[in-house]
Amino acid sequence: MRAEFARINEVSGYVLSDRLGSGGMGDVYKAWNPALQRWAAIKILHQKEMGERFRNEAFIQASVRHPNIATLYESSLNGPTPYIIMEYVEGEMLDQYMRRVGKVSNEAATGILSQIASALSYLHAKDILHRDIKPQNFKLQPDGTVKMLDFGIAKHKYSPKLTQQGFVVGTTEYMAPEQFRQQVEKQSDIWSLGVMLYEMLTGHLPFEAVNPFILQGKICKASFTDPNILVSGISPKLNSIIEKSLRVTPSSRIRASEISSMLGSGNRVTKAWKISTGALKKQPMAILGVFVLAAVIMFALISFGGEASPGEHVVIDSMADPKPVIEDMNALHITVDVPSVGDATILFPDGRSGNLPYVLIGPNGHQVKFTLHADGYQDRPVQLELNTRRRSYEYNLQRTRD
Repeated sequence: MRAEFARINEVSGYVLSDRLGSGGMGDVYKAWNPALQRWAAIKILHQKEMGERFRNEAFIQASVRHPNIATLYESSLNGPTPYIIMEYVEGEMLDQYMRRVGKVSNEAATGILSQIASALSYLHAKDILHRDIKPQNFKLQPDGTVKMLDFGIAKHKYSPKLTQQGFVVGTTEYMAPEQFRQQVEKQSDIWSLGVMLYEMLTGHLPFEAVNPFILQGKICKASFTDPNILVSGISPKLNSIIEKSLRVTPSSRIRASEISSMLGSGNRVTKAWKISTGALKKQPMAILGVFVLAAVIMFALISFGGEASPGEHVVIDSMADPKPVIEDMNALHITVDVPSVGDATILFPDGRSGNLPYVLIGPNGHQVKFTLHADGYQDRPVQLELNTRRRSYEYNLQRTRD
């Protein structure tokens, strides 16, 4: 728990327990209310300058009620510790599920997509733009229900202007072409949904590049590999949704309500979910074999890679031998940055450091630890796993208090 909130252990009758995550505005905690006999997720604002955006998030989430959207229970926005209390959703984050299963089946993808499209159709009918549709903002419950969790940068027609001129909000790999021009609209969410469907079915993002300008260029031209080249057997219906979602002109894209009509809204993925989780339980030796093979490959990379050339960006396996993993033809290039702070640096456990943006190089699945540092800000320790789904990570730092 952050130092300035160390004294807080109860909010509105809820006793804080585990910290679930940290975002640009605040920290999210799991909490138990003994009187109501229920768990909740509580977001506490820790960047006071983000108060207006925090209030906007609470206003939007309080105005919606949908089975595929996490419910807001209550909020307090004007006191010394602004907070939002939300439904706690059990289950697995969608991005974790996707990494675990590799390529999502047509059946499971249809169930997931239909529920998200139903939520988006509901939001768009209320003139709400989500603006950050990506797997990290959804959770898959054990019964197959998908829940939308985060409205941190959502926008309503009555929302105040919160983004400065010249700045864009969103996650680059999922952003629509018009978002780079600050012309976001409802159909921008559909583009992001198309990116996510492509990623679910193929195991790859449709738009990838180490250089952010090249990435933006690919997005603005809708230049991507036909998913059928990467994976055979994608259903014609899902393939059509991808094609109709990833169109440069927003007005030519399919609408959320049309996707719901095509797939049938409220379709769950119970069967696919049980199959995927059951497979893990039934094949422990196979899973163990995969980990052993991965360990052998990692050992070979570390032991026989040679020495790094001067100035080369390398990954440090800080949880094992701190020897660099040398770049090879199959290595991933992952960019780390703190765009809001100009002089931020990255610090590795072995004492190496570098200026941001910094490119990490290493094999798929490699675990990396580092700390993001900048004068006047709190250090932010990070642990991430390199994977083919993300080519860049952007973080925020919290200012130190006098």
